[in-house]
Amino acid sequence: MVVRSTVNLESRRQALAELLSSHGSLRIEDLAARFGVSTMTIRRDLQALEDDGLVRRVRGGAVSVAQPFEARKTRASRAKEEIARKLATLVPSGGVGICMDASSTVCVLAGSMPHSENLSVVTDGIETFLTLSRDPRVHAYLTGGQKDPNAGSLIGPLASLSLKQFSFARAFLSAAAVDPHFGTSEFSAEECEIKRLMAELSDHVVMAVDSQKLGTGAAARCLPWDSIDLMVTELDVSDERLDPYRDHVELL
Repeated sequence: MVVRSTVNLESRRQALAELLSSHGSLRIEDLAARFGVSTMTIRRDLQALEDDGLVRRVRGGAVSVAQPFEARKTRASRAKEEIARKLATLVPSGGVGICMDASSTVCVLAGSMPHSENLSVVTDGIETFLTLSRDPRVHAYLTGGQKDPNAGSLIGPLASLSLKQFSFARAFLSAAAVDPHFGTSEFSAEECEIKRLMAELSDHVVMAVDSQKLGTGAAARCLPWDSIDLMVTELDVSDERLDPYRDHVELL
């Protein structure tokens, strides 16, 4: 999937860093083709990301510098805090089950849950589970599965099997990228499989993404718009950056 060259510089560099984090290493020519820009532009992007300590340039390409989960959670932190504030209004009052993915965006919500008694929360995110476990009002469950070292999530057949033991009133998910025509995408097919299953098992699906991910793409297509009930960003709903999505999904 080619990410259109109209994506702004900051969004492209974030997507580039996340792509490298997922794949480990990539060639400059492949990155230029994926993002629809020149190799010189990619070289400048990689230089900026290396200056920020996110990647290391090598001959003909770049390799990822692994980032701990806390570092990802603090990226676009103001946007994620605003998204979490909005998401908190959507958490059921209790007595039902919800699921949360392993994203850093949703993990911020896990640390600021509203007053909910007897609420069961299932997650494939290790850090999200640890955060939820500190709240005595929440019954937190962690799926089984194999750890994805890049996403900090649990994936594979055991993760899917454990999820199928539940049904959910609401799913709180995020995405690596959001395309106005197709929907969401991720950097790995395994991550897509878990998010699709969470959506299938839920009565209502909430997609929480910061605006830097709008208009971008990633390798593996995940959720089409007819699988998503509500998209939450840090933007005001009247913001023109949301115009391409209004016909596809309810916005908050």
